[in-house]
Amino acid sequence: MDQIDEYEQGERVRTWLRNNGSSLIGGVALGLACLAGWQWWQSQQDQKLVVAASEYAAFNKAVEARQDDKVAAHAAALRQNHPDTPYPALAALRQADALHAQGKDEEAVKVLDAVAGEHLDPALVELARLRAARLQVAAGKAEDAIKRLDTLDEPAFAAVAAEIRGDAEMALGRRDAARAAYEKALASLDVGSPTRSMVEMKLTDAGGSPTAQPEI
Repeated sequence: MDQIDEYEQGERVRTWLRNNGSSLIGGVALGLACLAGWQWWQSQQDQKLVVAASEYAAFNKAVEARQDDKVAAHAAALRQNHPDTPYPALAALRQADALHAQGKDEEAVKVLDAVAGEHLDPALVELARLRAARLQVAAGKAEDAIKRLDTLDEPAFAAVAAEIRGDAEMALGRRDAARAAYEKALASLDVGSPTRSMVEMKLTDAGGSPTAQPEI
């Protein structure tokens, strides 16, 4: 009986394979094809990141050498060829710093305003906007800076946004508004934040008094 049962079971397996073997083989083949396709796509993405990183390295080298033409060319290449990576935004932030050092704040703001894209990390976009607002305050365009800050409904970098607002309000002579902004900035900063002492100094200059922090 055991031999008969084994024979019947074997026949059932063979029958199932005859009826479903082609589907099984097709499914395995499809799975292997998908796996190969995924590996190819991943390889392509990795290669694109390598190329983008190389372009960004060349950009940094041009910045350090103060080769303005090459800086602009590499930055443009990053925007055009690698818009879905963080490198165009990082390049814009550094390029803006270089332009600011040359006294070209208006050009720096234009570079920062070009930072955008649906695939870009929103935090990088916000950093660019905050940096542009800070440059506008330094360039004597405090009202424009405040308008820019007003577009950030719930800024990820709340302390930075509030500090820049305080700087803009102080530049316009509105000390009460500046104090409120600096107090808001301090409320968003950790006790050990390296920028806390600077914001406290600004609050004091605006006529405020920093709240004493508990000893750690």
